[in-house]
Amino acid sequence: MEIIFNDSRQIYISMINKVQDYIEKHLDEELTVELLASIASFSSYHFQRIYRQITGESLYSFIKRLRLEKAAFLLATNNNKTIQDIALSQGYSNQSSFAKAFKNKFGMNASKFRTLSENDRMIIIDNINSAHDSMNGKVYNKEIDYTTPMELSVQIMKPTKVVYIRHTGSYKGDSKLFEQLFTKLYSYTSSLDIIKKDSKWFVAYHDFGDLTMEEQLRLSVCMSIDTDIRTNGEFGSMILEGGKYVVGKFELKPDGYQLAWNYMLSKWLPESGYVPDDRVFFEYYPPEDNINYKEEKNVEIFIPIIPL
Repeated sequence: MEIIFNDSRQIYISMINKVQDYIEKHLDEELTVELLASIASFSSYHFQRIYRQITGESLYSFIKRLRLEKAAFLLATNNNKTIQDIALSQGYSNQSSFAKAFKNKFGMNASKFRTLSENDRMIIIDNINSAHDSMNGKVYNKEIDYTTPMELSVQIMKPTKVVYIRHTGSYKGDSKLFEQLFTKLYSYTSSLDIIKKDSKWFVAYHDFGDLTMEEQLRLSVCMSIDTDIRTNGEFGSMILEGGKYVVGKFELKPDGYQLAWNYMLSKWLPESGYVPDDRVFFEYYPPEDNINYKEEKNVEIFIPIIPL
């Protein structure tokens, strides 16, 4: 017998998206079931059951996974932070509890993980994901392929309110999936009559690429809005945080996006002298491409960085 009926599923998805948005912004804080259930407007007992049934992952496992994946990302990209700083920034009360959790997941301590090359880290992560029947199974080459941008710049972005549709699961190289998500969001925002000439379109990535098993990856296709709207079901609203970003401008075919991200994260970032902030990474699609159906698309990749 199903606990969740189809008529209610969209409501639950909306509540879960809201809770995940909250968790993502408050990983350094205590996240109790009672607090998160109140955000979702459910009782603690029912919320945990609903969360597991909708996502296939327990609430506790989701929080723990996000904290460890973000910690691993920071270890690989931010040498300015000590391991203790990283542990505290991800909600661990002390370095000892972090060390135990990190070793249980990655099979080594954080200091050793930090010294690994990009290739060796990816082999370790691939082995972990393969052991969990992930779709990430792949062999990493010694040299990572990448595409260089047409232009690189550092920009200050204002906070941007967006309406979004979220997808959880594999998406890499799936241009049809992105097309479907953009179409659904366009239809929804069109029905609300909130699309404007200066509306901006984004894809926000909530996880850390190869650190996350593909079936657990989350992305949000977004459109900017300038007023509060009531959302429901698979549609939600959030804010793309403002601040300093490095922006890479690319002209990409459908199979070129991963190569562009490889350049920004694996080539440019380690050599740049900048360190990444923990805001969401995203792609921005200039307005002219909303009506331009050529195969190559102008895409701007935004990487949040900490001011030097």
